[in-house]
Amino acid sequence: MGADLTAQESLEPFRPGKDGPWNVAAAAHLARRLTFGSPRKLVQKILELGPRAAPTALLADRDETPEMLAVADSQRRIGSTESVQTWWAHRMLRGNSPARDKLALFWHDHFATSDTKVRDARLMMDQVRIFLRLGPGSFHALLKAMAKDPAMLIWLDGNSNRRGEPNENFARELMELFSLGVGNYTEEDIKEAARAFTGWHVKNRRFWFNQRAHDTGSKTIFGISGNFDGNDVLRACLEKRVCAEFIAEKLFNYYLGTPVSEELRKALGELYLASAHNIGSLVEKLVSSREFYAAHARRSILSSPVDFTIGTLRTLDAAAGAERLPVEMSRMGMDILRPPSVKGWQKGKAWLNSNTLLSRYRFANTLAGSTENDPRIPWDKLEKEGVEGIFSLLFPEGLDEKIRETIVGETGNDLKLMVTALVELPEHQYI
Repeated sequence: MGADLTAQESLEPFRPGKDGPWNVAAAAHLARRLTFGSPRKLVQKILELGPRAAPTALLADRDETPEMLAVADSQRRIGSTESVQTWWAHRMLRGNSPARDKLALFWHDHFATSDTKVRDARLMMDQVRIFLRLGPGSFHALLKAMAKDPAMLIWLDGNSNRRGEPNENFARELMELFSLGVGNYTEEDIKEAARAFTGWHVKNRRFWFNQRAHDTGSKTIFGISGNFDGNDVLRACLEKRVCAEFIAEKLFNYYLGTPVSEELRKALGELYLASAHNIGSLVEKLVSSREFYAAHARRSILSSPVDFTIGTLRTLDAAAGAERLPVEMSRMGMDILRPPSVKGWQKGKAWLNSNTLLSRYRFANTLAGSTENDPRIPWDKLEKEGVEGIFSLLFPEGLDEKIRETIVGETGNDLKLMVTALVELPEHQYI
């Protein structure tokens, strides 16, 4: 947050000219954060729409293309984890809704569910589709859908939650990770909430309310007693003010990545409430804010393996076999559909270590490859761009002159080597 702005002022809409220039660099910044990468056509579209209208347009619901529907159907029929990973990678790379895919990826981490335990790739695909369909809408609707999602219930032992033998796993994660955050509930709240969710089971791969397993006794949650069921617990969590702040802060970290003060946390909660619990509306406000376009907010988030691979390929307008991409992402530390724990993935600097950085370099080197399995880059188009065009494509905000001179000197104007060198730069690891 700028030193001369209050938290509230930093969340006000960015004013082109007054708060900074509205140019290709600003449009590319929005493209990288709200979608994957900054392909020229998308940047130009954003530039024309402006900072207020562009997020709305990018997050709008769009009918899937016949190609995407065909890929989804074929990969679902195969029904393996690898096939579902391929489907999602293909969507992110070639689909017409990258902003919704980027938001779905956030929810996949937030409601971290792994096929290592679910062992049903079709249910995992159904969960991702919930994120795609409901993720930009009401958080209330999304949380209620996830509480009855078969993959989630299997992941958090819903069928083991029975009257007289309550399993606390879902109730605990509901409060700690999904809605309130640590310190905003008691252990007794969890125990009583677990009783309220007894009987929320899975049968024949569908949600099933097993009435015989449900505890109908009185429960006391957040200091209030009653014959509560799971719906009552969800409502109670959603109505707590801290829920607004918790969700808004997580989204702020995802899209902006700048430090959050107590003052800013409260302002984010107000922004969430002013958005009527609508996530798409909240995201639009966050990425059109003065804070979003501040100089310190740009290239400040270390890219996830998905951002790095998909973003690089989209920026270069490259074709690639989607079945290979999840493998590349996994080598870099992000095995989609298989988060390491209920807390999702560690982020930031945790993305980079000696092994994962080497995997990023290896991926960069495949860009200049010539085998059938390598990404296919339209070199003829890049040839027309020339050296300056390639630099501006990958770094529209500019690049240090010494770095430019070094790269040009070391690559001898060989476009393939130049692209590889630029993708390997520390600056390219940030979005």
